[in-house]
Amino acid sequence: MVDLDEQSIYARFDPSGLRHRLRGLPQQCQAGWVQGGSLQAPGPWPPVEVDKVVVCGMGGSAIAGNLISDLIAASPSATLPPPPIIVVRGMVFPFSLDHSSLVIHCSFSGDTGETMSLFHKSMDSSASVMVVAGGGRLAQEAMDNHLPLLRIEAPGEPRSAVGYSLMLLASAFKALGLGEMPNSQVTSAIDSLEQRVAGLAEDIPTQNNLAKQLALDLKDRIIAVYGGGLFSAMARRWKTQLNENAKMWAFYEEIPELLHNAVEAFIPPVGESQGLTALLLKPSVANDPLAPHYATVENALDRGGIPFKALAGEPKKSPLAQLLGMLALGDYVSYYLAMLKEVDPSPTPGIAESKNYLAGQTG
Repeated sequence: MVDLDEQSIYARFDPSGLRHRLRGLPQQCQAGWVQGGSLQAPGPWPPVEVDKVVVCGMGGSAIAGNLISDLIAASPSATLPPPPIIVVRGMVFPFSLDHSSLVIHCSFSGDTGETMSLFHKSMDSSASVMVVAGGGRLAQEAMDNHLPLLRIEAPGEPRSAVGYSLMLLASAFKALGLGEMPNSQVTSAIDSLEQRVAGLAEDIPTQNNLAKQLALDLKDRIIAVYGGGLFSAMARRWKTQLNENAKMWAFYEEIPELLHNAVEAFIPPVGESQGLTALLLKPSVANDPLAPHYATVENALDRGGIPFKALAGEPKKSPLAQLLGMLALGDYVSYYLAMLKEVDPSPTPGIAESKNYLAGQTG
């Protein structure tokens, strides 16, 4: 079996250097925060009070919208509560847009077909429209229509730019008066992330490296990731990183919703016979209203004989620091699983083949 403490494996199985991009997450977050604050809009913008924010995107370009929604919900405003944030993945809006809607289209490439479809539909509405893109048709059409545009300036794959996109959105929301995020809290959270990443990097031995330990425990397992509250979307992020980086089967569920359906699959005996391991991502929150739900999930997993691991947010840290810390841990776990499977974590041939096939179907 691959030895995760043997440094030569990383150049062999990771020729594009994803490990370096993982190490650069704190700097990426700082750059996104600065970039988001540079938002330039035509006069007072949006021109009217916003009653909902709609974030449109797919894959790694969409998850930042879910993460920022959880972050703002976990960081109560001292003034008025912010408008709801709704993430749309697909080709059509499941609701109508009006003059009090703010629609943000996110695409790393700027050429995502589904996002372009939503962009054109939003341009036909009375909504305020903003674009976050790395280039492509989306950025060009934003400039042609004189829309507020924030450039994604991060290296690598769309999923590797999530920290950048998250902090870019957080900073833009602050600039637009849609959320409160003190600079001191951001600085503290990124400092905490620096320490987190330093303890998870490939040169830290397994005995001191939580991500390597988890990867060894999860190898050859089917993984179900559960999260609630601050970590609702984080469960989804872990699942997609396990899919894309480690090329593994993984699923996610939200707490408390899973207690109304998925728990029926926990009836014993299930765990070992199906090769399943559950991961519970638990925010460290004082008087957490979801604490009884987490305890109930753990009890149900125990009764079903399903192996599980509870991973808590760092105690006494801000919601932002906990979110970034759990983001880094999930990225590293999926990376080390790829190393154990002796696969390059960066390419996504399945996604590329599906896009090519889809292009042939749609002409």
